[in-house]
Amino acid sequence: MGLNLNVWLNITFYILLLLLVVVESPLFITYRLEGYDLGYDTLGYRLIILRIWLFILMVFSRYRIYREAAGVKYFIFILNALITCLLLRFSLVNYLGFYLFFETSIIPTLLIITGWGYQPERLQAGVYFMFYTITSSLPLFLIFLYIDAGLGSLINFVRYEMAGGVGGLIGWVILLRLSVAFLVKLPLFFTHLWLPRAHVEAPVSGSIVLAGVLLKLGGYGLCRVMDRLPLLVIKSSRLIIGLGLLSICYVGLVCCRLSDMKALVAYSSVAHMGIVVVGVYTCRVWGFNGAFFIILGHGLSSSGLFCALNIYYERTGSRRFFINRGLIMILPAFSLAFFLLCGANIASPPSLNLLSEIYLIRRIVGFDKLILVIFPIGSFLGAVFTIFLFSYSQHGKVFYSVRNYWSPYLVELNSLILHIIPLNMLIFKLDGFLAWL
Repeated sequence: MGLNLNVWLNITFYILLLLLVVVESPLFITYRLEGYDLGYDTLGYRLIILRIWLFILMVFSRYRIYREAAGVKYFIFILNALITCLLLRFSLVNYLGFYLFFETSIIPTLLIITGWGYQPERLQAGVYFMFYTITSSLPLFLIFLYIDAGLGSLINFVRYEMAGGVGGLIGWVILLRLSVAFLVKLPLFFTHLWLPRAHVEAPVSGSIVLAGVLLKLGGYGLCRVMDRLPLLVIKSSRLIIGLGLLSICYVGLVCCRLSDMKALVAYSSVAHMGIVVVGVYTCRVWGFNGAFFIILGHGLSSSGLFCALNIYYERTGSRRFFINRGLIMILPAFSLAFFLLCGANIASPPSLNLLSEIYLIRRIVGFDKLILVIFPIGSFLGAVFTIFLFSYSQHGKVFYSVRNYWSPYLVELNSLILHIIPLNMLIFKLDGFLAWL
């Protein structure tokens, strides 16, 4: 059974929208204002392209819904609502609208997790997801209102502390509230408890939304707001960078002990987002660019891994290593794609993640040489648990239920390929990604 007409119409619409966005704007964009508080620079523009691309892959990857006709129209409607919120989110220069769609995007994601998840625990995961993100974001709304009262507008939010608006305790409160809202959305270690639950219980489309879209909202918010308060960020950078490095190392150790493949990829996202925090809080061009490349590379590699794991889960009915063994003997084409995605996850060449780590190491040398001792440990642990994921799932004795496997669909293999191609090809043409600062 192929994809129905409604699905193909939506895929066609997303592809036309992607072509329109690519053709509309030149390669280099310093800033462009469209009117009605709409505008974008290179940062927002590139992330808009990434989001539309991932939404096309989301429609492809959720093949089981179309095969079983399980609420296809409602699912497509929720996806359309979500992409509308996110496009407005990256296109608004008014920070109040920025916050509005920052929070509105939670609702469609919550419906995807609770409506099309696999286990009854998805309701608890949805509650964790909603309350963690909303509770941390409400103070952000109050801070934006305070800044609006001081400046008279939230459009001209430019280096607020240079204008004399921030000082003493008030400045630290503003920085704390701005940081917490985005660090929970990333999430940083200690604020990450909602993420593994949401990832494990969500369907593959929900996992792609979380890994490729919502986690990047936190990184986008940090890149957008933190460089507006440079002096305060520099004063607090050692503490936050220390937490980021702690998350890389500690989460790496946790991943080495997991037996659930999807939980392992979910926790690895926490480690990668710790690298984003390290890059942003260095408050230098190399650090910001390295964090931006991690956002792009991780959005593709992590969502691709979730797609591959969903393909195996639909055939074995389990996410455990004890069941998913010897898969290279059964689905060799998927194993090749899975190997390439695992390679990108550990920053192997020529993936975009490799370039991001080069940028970050270059900046770390100038920030504190002691970090050069800790950062390689985190990178090594990332390679350990990723190789553990690939070797334990693809090699070994085949489970007895091999007779229940069905042959791969072309649309599933196509979804994995469309993750791999941009992930390994973007590194050859990055001129337009460096013009946003």
